[in-house]
Amino acid sequence: MARYLVVLFFFFVSFSFGQTGRIIGKVTDSSSGLPMVDIHVFIPNTTYQAFSDSTGRFILSDIPEGRWEIQVRGFGWQTFEKELIVKAGIVNDLDLKLTPENSLGMASDQLSKSKLSRLEEEVREVFVGKNIKKESVHFLNPDKLIFESQSDKLFKISSVGPLFFTNNETGYLVSIYFKPFLLGSEEKIEQTVTYFELPREESLEAERRKARLAAFQSTPQHFLSMLMEGKADGFSSNPNPEVAFGTINGEYLLSFSKPLQVDLGSGSKGVLDYPGENLEVKINGAPTSSTDLKLGGAFLDLNPIFGVPSNFNADRLTKLANLEKNAEVMQERLYVQTDRRHYWPAENIYFKAYLNYGNPLMAEDLSKVLHVELADSTGYVWIHQVFEIKDGYSEGHLTLPDLSETGIFLFRSYTAWGLNYEQGEHLIPIQILNHQSQPEATQIPGEALKVGVFSDKESYKGGEKVKLNIMAVDENGLPIQANLSVSVLDLNQAVYVPEFQPIEHSFLSKTTIGNLESFKYPIEKGFELEGQLLDDSGKPIEGSVKAFVNGYDDIRNVKSGRDGDFSFPASNFQGDFEISLQASTIQSGRPIRTIKLDLKSYPKQEIFENLKFPAAVKRGIQPDPTIQPVKPLQEGEVLLEEAVVEEKKENSIGPMIYGRPDKVVMTENMNVVGTTIQFLYALSAQVSGLRITGSPPNVSVSLRGGEPLVLINGAPANGSSGSLLGGGGGRSVYDVFESVNVFNIERVEVIRRLVPQYGDLGRNGVISIILKTGEQQRANLNNFTLFKLTGFPKSVPFSEAEESRKSFPFLAPFRPTLYWNPLLISDGSRLSIPVEFFLNDLPGPILIEIRGITDLGQPIFGTFVLNKPN
Repeated sequence: MARYLVVLFFFFVSFSFGQTGRIIGKVTDSSSGLPMVDIHVFIPNTTYQAFSDSTGRFILSDIPEGRWEIQVRGFGWQTFEKELIVKAGIVNDLDLKLTPENSLGMASDQLSKSKLSRLEEEVREVFVGKNIKKESVHFLNPDKLIFESQSDKLFKISSVGPLFFTNNETGYLVSIYFKPFLLGSEEKIEQTVTYFELPREESLEAERRKARLAAFQSTPQHFLSMLMEGKADGFSSNPNPEVAFGTINGEYLLSFSKPLQVDLGSGSKGVLDYPGENLEVKINGAPTSSTDLKLGGAFLDLNPIFGVPSNFNADRLTKLANLEKNAEVMQERLYVQTDRRHYWPAENIYFKAYLNYGNPLMAEDLSKVLHVELADSTGYVWIHQVFEIKDGYSEGHLTLPDLSETGIFLFRSYTAWGLNYEQGEHLIPIQILNHQSQPEATQIPGEALKVGVFSDKESYKGGEKVKLNIMAVDENGLPIQANLSVSVLDLNQAVYVPEFQPIEHSFLSKTTIGNLESFKYPIEKGFELEGQLLDDSGKPIEGSVKAFVNGYDDIRNVKSGRDGDFSFPASNFQGDFEISLQASTIQSGRPIRTIKLDLKSYPKQEIFENLKFPAAVKRGIQPDPTIQPVKPLQEGEVLLEEAVVEEKKENSIGPMIYGRPDKVVMTENMNVVGTTIQFLYALSAQVSGLRITGSPPNVSVSLRGGEPLVLINGAPANGSSGSLLGGGGGRSVYDVFESVNVFNIERVEVIRRLVPQYGDLGRNGVISIILKTGEQQRANLNNFTLFKLTGFPKSVPFSEAEESRKSFPFLAPFRPTLYWNPLLISDGSRLSIPVEFFLNDLPGPILIEIRGITDLGQPIFGTFVLNKPN
């Protein structure tokens, strides 16, 4: 019977250990209530740890289900311990208050340099051992040791915070908290250990895996995991193991013949024992409570510095070591769900990405960066952001610009590695329409696979709370384990648009582009930055670059190639960050002023033309009639001067023929990064009626319904070649700006009225570029160019992100997406998952779209309509 239970139990192993929750909280001073920074919050003998930030907040993510003991430590404060029960998808929010220790004021004796060095080496030997090669283990902070001499000439050893040791063979940094002890005595040291994985180095990964497996195979946990699988090898007698489910998800009851002697090889023996009828363990054999497992023999001599954490996934590494890596097992098949497939300017596009792997064992070794782009029908990329991939998922949102540009767009998602396969990117054609329009309604298919939805009522009134129950089930109607995302739309305000790439198609196996050895694109563990150096004429130039990242804490030096291109290695910055760059030529050291820098992107695989979209029709519920889309000027219309109240009106320098300008834009108030198209968009944001359309090099600039005349320091630059004003040769406005180093522009003066002094050329107004003086340009030659970039954005709850609608009068009255949840988990133990939200004031039908993936990598999808009118 016991073996039958074991087989049944391990049918669910692969996914059960992936069912996780979070522990968050705040650490404060118990007396003052003030937040405490850099307090260590961790689960002993694991890699689960965090440090409190300046507000006292911390977060422990991806904690498997079950009971866990957390510890909270800070030098000078009493240790706080608490047992928690973690449940899948549930957040434990803790309010932790620390109390100062009474025994403060410890100080180390004044010792000679040689004496101090000898004592530090003795302490190292206590923790590491005498016969360990120094090159494999490093004692990082001996300066934190405190030596207090005693009357018996021994030294009492304590420390300021934990001691840090790195083991380069296993790839762990081990933090050890210990109770003070007498150096040279035989007393056993009481210590608490946590592990941190050292930065990944591909050249060392294979050897580190071997070292970790070897270390694990000598631990009690290894033999307990064997007992849970019913294996009897390596034991001195028949263990007769039996396994049963515990009372808490993620825990199991293991019993075996005790005490049980284990053969460790080379004549070494270890002993396993426990009080009571059984031992509570986790799915990987780790005891729920370390005090319940009684060890004997060689197990008593195990050193945690040469061990592995209790959450070590040995099963995965064992299988991975025997896995042949090829293009098939290393596939990343991508699917993305968005909350809708049509939007209005300034809205948010919410999404969740699912990665279906050729072999799930490879997930940890594959991409950690998801690229998301929004491109218009010309191919111009309006938005490019990167999002972190965790456990095969990524989620977030893009904020659409508040622009009058509307039409057909592509929401493109991809990993760099995925582009080595045909159809490796995921494309969602979307419509962004003016506020008076919406797509024509499309028939909604009633389709579902492995999911169902039930409501607590048949119909709902306006403003009423809706309670749904979502069921992820197998073919027999039994609950299954799955990761889901759910979107609910108000069909009074939004319409159904069919998917372009359904989830079941996205998860099909892909064909490689070439063989594995010839793949062009890398596995990204972090996002890269790429840039280019240009000379004053706009041509690429070779040079050296000095970078200050987020101030002066991180200084980097790189060189560009002959094509001016340079890049920074993979980064994992969270949120916004800044990089200041200074460049110069390699031979002469002459400053290079024009520097481009942005997130590295990758080329599109396919260009989709003539996509069929629903026709744009009049919106069912119209916004305020005073809100109208921006339209180009018609013949005979005159654009009125913008009414702007300013503290000070900028004056043009010198007597210009056009007189007083209507608008003056100083470049010192603009975020200029060096590209012409970015400069024009930044300019248009400050000049009413200035419209930029198209993508380089076919960019159109219009004012007063046509292309304006451009002056450079008063001289026409785009007049016809035969005009009396000369000079321009019929160049476009974009061509003129492209020929100018935008960093050399002091200001731009705009005249929106007809300027008769320039004849027919002045009919559409004038854009007058005033360049800096020679002194100004020389003063700026050695300045750093500041780039403000965004790394992996933090996850923002749907309700919080939707607050941005209140800032726009044309969005505030509407709520087309009623509910969006990308983090829905079905753990297989509950029949259904509850979902709640409120309807808009006007009752009507609601559309529910559910997408997801089972623990076996199978797609889940369902489209439902509820609250239909009678």
